Amino acid sequence: MKKFNKLVALAAAASLIALLPGAGTMRVSAATPTTHYLQYDTDQHEWRLQTGSFSKDSGGKDLYYLNEGDEKVNDGDILVVMANDDSAGGGKNITVNAHLSNLTINSANVVISVGGADECHVNTDSYAAITGNITNAYVYDTATCTFHSNVTNLRMIATIENTVDTTVTVGGTVGYACTANAGGVLKEYYNFKAGTFNFAKAGGLMTDPSDYSTSGNGPAASAPAANTAPAAQTQSKPAASSGEYDAVPKTGEGNLSSWLLVASALCFGGCLVLRKKAR
Repeated sequence: MKKFNKLVALAAAASLIALLPGAGTMRVSAATPTTHYLQYDTDQHEWRLQTGSFSKDSGGKDLYYLNEGDEKVNDGDILVVMANDDSAGGGKNITVNAHLSNLTINSANVVISVGGADECHVNTDSYAAITGNITNAYVYDTATCTFHSNVTNLRMIATIENTVDTTVTVGGTVGYACTANAGGVLKEYYNFKAGTFNFAKAGGLMTDPSDYSTSGNGPAASAPAANTAPAAQTQSKPAASSGEYDAVPKTGEGNLSSWLLVASALCFGGCLVLRKKAR
């Protein structure tokens, strides 16, 4: 009887999981990305690395371990540059050999080279220079950023005021660019020639009209609405009312709920058979 009760409990649990909201979506990933944090030590005047979790009082490790050792940054990992108010933090070029799934500059002064990134978020009050091709770049509010390489989709977003107040230059090409605020997308631009993109705060786009187009087919790749980096950093979010940000790609979607319901039914049926045999 005890075995029967256990099997019934398992069947019930499987049924509950199958009916939970969101249980029908499974994200398929080769490996869970590791989050790495960079913090500038204003006393030692050097950057320090933390992996897996962040503690403000932790001394961290030398930047050597960004690219060496068991906890080095691997392709698909997340890198968060923590806030610092020391302009000297931008005096050292940080090099990361891996292609990141997410690079977040969290109100920091930094010069960084990466092997590319799927997403890059440059938060307000940041002063950043980034080398490495970026698929989806988001620059928020008063951030100042130079992208030295190509950017597929570039979004400059005002979350505090209605007017976009970012400063952005790009040394490579830009496939698609837009400005946005809480009301949605304001202006869209396409196909910038290499080295021509220049957006100067309230002055707006300073690029010569002959170096870009005002018509196109929208962003070259769909982009998530918000950063996937953990809560240790403060993330500004794109304008939620823009339909563009609702087109979030769903990877690995399947009928998981259906499979779990079938499994629970089979389990329950097996329970009944076992009970009859037990009698």
